Amino acid sequence: MNIVKANYSWLRQRVTEVFFRGLHASRVFSKRFFTLSVSGHLDLESSFGLNESKAIDRGNRAPDGRYYSKYHTLEWAEIPVAVKQAIRNYDSVIRMYLGDGYLINDGLIWRNYSIPAEYRNTELFSQHWHYDKVVDFRNIQLFVLLSDVTEDDGPFEFVTNPDELNILPSVLNRNNNDIHLKTQKLIGKRGDTLLFSTGSTPHRAGIPAEGRHRDIFSIAFFPAYTKIGRSSIELLG
Repeated sequence: MNIVKANYSWLRQRVTEVFFRGLHASRVFSKRFFTLSVSGHLDLESSFGLNESKAIDRGNRAPDGRYYSKYHTLEWAEIPVAVKQAIRNYDSVIRMYLGDGYLINDGLIWRNYSIPAEYRNTELFSQHWHYDKVVDFRNIQLFVLLSDVTEDDGPFEFVTNPDELNILPSVLNRNNNDIHLKTQKLIGKRGDTLLFSTGSTPHRAGIPAEGRHRDIFSIAFFPAYTKIGRSSIELLG
């Protein structure tokens, strides 16, 4: 009898969970531009950071012939255990937004440098408001700060109350207009994280103050139909 009661209790909980997951998924997929921003923290190995010997130029070349950002990729085997565990912890959240069997792309570490004032209206490393439209607007990234970040370090900035049904043409066209919306900046300590809807929420890179730079790690997640990355089922086990 106790076994029957236990099984009944488990079944009720499971049915309820499936119902609310389905309800949430239907609401998410009814919106063209869903919003996701979840903050956290993880403990990084002290040695984890930008490998300058591997880093290559990123973004657009400035009129002075220089690039003001550099990056390198990381294969899954090179990603710290703490980051992989964070992805496992967020797995159910990512599945709600991207579906089962979502894909995990290679990791990235990049460094942004200060841009001279005369070049700041020229987009050199995604410092203009934009969406990360790849195949479509459905993608998510996990960002991890690799050093303490203040306002002077050019923090990542994002809109906190975007329109979830309509695009902002100025953001889609990356024309650097002020969007007059409430925003938040990723300011914090090394190891602070942000799971964020990069495809559907306006965001931009900040510009570090003169003589400063900002290092950050990110890893992107895509729906299975995009064929970008490796299966989360395979990588997460």
